[in-house]
Amino acid sequence: MLKRTRAFLAVVVTATAALLALGSPAQAAQTAYLDKIQWISASPNDSMARSCQTRSITLASGRYAWGTVRGSENIWLRDITLAAGTYTWQACLDPGNGIYYFTSVLDGPSVPATINTYIGFAVDGHWNWGSYLDPYF
Repeated sequence: MLKRTRAFLAVVVTATAALLALGSPAQAAQTAYLDKIQWISASPNDSMARSCQTRSITLASGRYAWGTVRGSENIWLRDITLAAGTYTWQACLDPGNGIYYFTSVLDGPSVPATINTYIGFAVDGHWNWGSYLDPYF
């Protein structure tokens, strides 16, 4: 009986060690954000100041979804394939008459790229806005 118990324990220990050696399953790369919270008027006009933010980001080679952040939503604008390296990433919000013009630029090892669109905000308040990059890997 003691021999069987030892043999069983040896199998359990070996199996547990094998599972631990495998490590955790691979996980997808995280979505990167260039965003901030600031007071936004629901009725912008040309006399209001432009707001920009810039950061340096190191990216892996691959395909990304690229878009804008408004509130808690990510709004896809395009897919982009990027070479590995460090990029300067900028997002700007330019008030116009009743609407904002959003621009985001990536400048680095790949050819500089830009996305732009018009964005509206339903009510005055503190809003999160910016840009995101979501890797497809």
